[in-house]
Amino acid sequence: RELCERIVQCAASYLLRNVSDEQKGEWSAGESASFAELVSHIKDRVEFSEELKQQDGGIQTILKNCHQVFQIRQGIVSIRDWRMGAGRKRRAVANRKYDRTALAKTKLCWFHEHHPQGCNVVECMYAHG
Repeated sequence: RELCERIVQCAASYLLRNVSDEQKGEWSAGESASFAELVSHIKDRVEFSEELKQQDGGIQTILKNCHQVFQIRQGIVSIRDWRMGAGRKRRAVANRKYDRTALAKTKLCWFHEHHPQGCNVVECMYAHG
């Protein structure tokens, strides 16, 4: 778990390297980078040789599993902007074994904790605090 957090933080800080909490105006999702560029950056900064072998999958899998933070399209990784998906309707899942609303606010909001400009969603489904 600690390795995953280090990889996520390293990738996010790279994508957000030009974003400051002092920037005025529109919330920024930072830059995008190819998987190859991001993996190279992470390998240069995170010590994980044996730990990563014990994980299921590799860096790419870790980033894909962290879909609250990252958006991955055609090999390009960027910070997810939750405002972009606000108008989309989700496919109803009739056979769901849990109540999605019961899970609201049980997990901490990564953006509130780590993004230089904080969370950009007015009614965030994650806990702030």
